[in-house]
Amino acid sequence: MQIIFPTSAAPSINPAENGGRLINCYAEKAPDGSRNKFIIRRAPGLELAFAAGSGVPRGALVVGTTLYIVNGENVHTVTKAGDVYTVSAAFSGTVGGSGPVFMAHNMKSPTNDILITTSAGMHSLAGTTVSSFSDGDLPSPLHVTFQDGYFFFPTGFGLCYASGLNATTINSNDYTTAEAMPDGLVRAVPFRRDLFLMGGYSTELWSNVGNATGFPYDRGPVLPIGLFGIYAVAGFEPGFPGPLIWVGNTGKVYRLDGYSPTPISSPQLERLIAAITDRTTLKACVYMAAGHAFWSLSSPDWTWVYDLSTEQWHERATYGLAYWLGSFTINAFDEWLAFTPTGGGVYRVNERVRWEGALPLVAEVRSTQQHGFPARTAIDRASFDLIVGVGDDRGIDPIETDPQISISWSDNGGRTFGNPLLRSLGTQGEQVAIDIRRTGLTGPMGRQWKLQISDPVEFALIGGSMFGESRL
Repeated sequence: MQIIFPTSAAPSINPAENGGRLINCYAEKAPDGSRNKFIIRRAPGLELAFAAGSGVPRGALVVGTTLYIVNGENVHTVTKAGDVYTVSAAFSGTVGGSGPVFMAHNMKSPTNDILITTSAGMHSLAGTTVSSFSDGDLPSPLHVTFQDGYFFFPTGFGLCYASGLNATTINSNDYTTAEAMPDGLVRAVPFRRDLFLMGGYSTELWSNVGNATGFPYDRGPVLPIGLFGIYAVAGFEPGFPGPLIWVGNTGKVYRLDGYSPTPISSPQLERLIAAITDRTTLKACVYMAAGHAFWSLSSPDWTWVYDLSTEQWHERATYGLAYWLGSFTINAFDEWLAFTPTGGGVYRVNERVRWEGALPLVAEVRSTQQHGFPARTAIDRASFDLIVGVGDDRGIDPIETDPQISISWSDNGGRTFGNPLLRSLGTQGEQVAIDIRRTGLTGPMGRQWKLQISDPVEFALIGGSMFGESRL
């Protein structure tokens, strides 16, 4: 009997219903002629790039070849030459408020204007100084963004203000109202050539028509889907190939196909979203690794990742946590950098790294539940088809010199798993068959297998088989 490993995460509210899980690993389409259609690989790790202050990162912005970071209340710049990062001292002045900040810059010559919006107001950056910023014609904005030479400032009352062209000045008449539905505004997102004004129940697309007075954009199509929370959208970031993906007001995740929102979430993920009580805790981000474009959605209790290459989902969880630490990312210096909500450094997303900083990157695969209902099966042997980056005789002993895989199984629908059995993945120059023998009789709900690899070696799971006899 073939052991079926999932291509997409499918946990359920009842373990007996689940369709398998992929945690810190993902399914990749196998080459033609391979033994299976999919190969399961370990997710990319996090490699420490540099430290920037001691606070919690709140936002970042790339301006030319310089990365600006708001860390706690301080602002730092980061540059890179070769493999060396240079982090500036903290700017004079501080960024108040709490929680994430939004940052944007225009194309003013010779020096761009840089604005920061926080829960406590707005700030501007000039040289190495942080200053408070205000304009009497601008009500308190939700955040700031930039497109086509204009800063845009949405407010919660459905208004969106525009600055002057490559300027920070605001005219009290230079605004529009997103009024297709009386749902206010949650977020303004520049994507392609449109400005997406995302409300609670609808999204309006505005495009630059060069209006000489008033708001420079005119309204185009209106989508009947709003935004679940202010941070629950990503895919518009520089360096990411798109598309725009967001959590809609319906509790589903949508991908923008042309001008049509296509739902891509599963019922399992939608149940998790429905349980969110504070919508500001739901955060989306994107990154690239190993030729894959990933869209990540995190709450304090879980992280799910959508692989645009395969249109499949997998889960992520940092060791000792229920969620993935890399919940905020940016493309800088031709690499994807991840900021953790706990601080402690800035990390590179790297598919060749099998750690998350100093923590192990534990890959876990749970099969679907194999059964011959109503019969039960006496399993004499189970074999697992893995292609393994075998141990390194000069690596860390023993996790790299003699790496191991942990194998356990459940006969009660995944409610509990037995004590794991450890099997060697092979020392340097050696590959071994991964077999488990005499595993007993399956339960009435069948059998579910769990494979875990924490040792820092590369692996590819092709599949597996069980051998046994049916018992009525």
